[in-house]
Amino acid sequence: MECRVLIIGSGPAGMSAANALKGMDGVCVLERLTDGVFGRYHSVCGEAVSERMCRLAGIDRESMVSDADAISISFPGGVDIRVPVRGHIIDRPGMLRRMRENCGAELVRGTAVSVREEDGGYVVSTTAGEIRCRYLIGADGAHSVVRRDVFGSEPAGMLPVVNTLSPGDGGSVLAFTVGGGFDGFYSWRFPSKPGTVSIGFPKGAEEPDGVVSRGARHLPFGGVPRAVSGNAMLVGDAAGLANALCYGGIGAAMLSGKKAADAVRRGRPETYGRWYGRSIYRDPRFMEAHEAFSAWTDGDIEDAMEPFRRGYSLLRGARAMLRRPSYAGVYMAVWMALRFGW
Repeated sequence: MECRVLIIGSGPAGMSAANALKGMDGVCVLERLTDGVFGRYHSVCGEAVSERMCRLAGIDRESMVSDADAISISFPGGVDIRVPVRGHIIDRPGMLRRMRENCGAELVRGTAVSVREEDGGYVVSTTAGEIRCRYLIGADGAHSVVRRDVFGSEPAGMLPVVNTLSPGDGGSVLAFTVGGGFDGFYSWRFPSKPGTVSIGFPKGAEEPDGVVSRGARHLPFGGVPRAVSGNAMLVGDAAGLANALCYGGIGAAMLSGKKAADAVRRGRPETYGRWYGRSIYRDPRFMEAHEAFSAWTDGDIEDAMEPFRRGYSLLRGARAMLRRPSYAGVYMAVWMALRFGW
């Protein structure tokens, strides 16, 4: 078959692009997962999105199942900080299902096997046959075929994560536990749909009791060298847009899909490349802080967080940067992640 725009993947980035192209002829979405598997796969996620990012990404109120008003972080040495925030827990599978129903694009069920450039466009070999397109949007996740065949690159980092759901009242706090052998990562406990709690952690960590559902996936972070090649664009996880410190990625993925779609409408994919290159969501300070933090022992973490033993504030943060300059880069990146990273 032939189409003008082929979007590979119908996750947050792909569906955001498809909805932003609503009304354009010749838009196709290739999705490899059946409906049942699709819902389970996309529930492997903390599903927390800041109110700022909900607004930028265009997440509708119907998709928000609960609110978050604080982030709580527990560090080694008994240091706990609490930061007021405004955000929401979204029903990611439900949101994607509604976006798919409303986007107007043609849905093709199949798996992308390979991509090659031909006559100024692309030929995608799939399990459903070949698809030819002029514009190609790679929203095909951590192990992107588009990224492999067109760009020949990998994201800066890749984290295997597990997410579980258990009965309970998650309240309105996004709780994180740092240190304790997580090697630069963390575990989380978020409110989820009413009556359930979402608990996530790097693969290999001890699982909680009372799990009613479980899933695992790879989380790419830290960006890729470039996100545009000719008329091909990488968005969402394929572009490594999950934040390298807090690993939030839903909002950035959806925003990248909108930006790529706008570039297609204008016939200028390079405009998406410029947005990606300047985007706060792939600021190199996040990856630099991740690498520094990953090398810390629990004793280093306790020492770095000592200025916040009596609580977090911007004033304490500024003082800590002046008094402990060796940690200043991590302090700044954490503040940026709290504000922009989710």
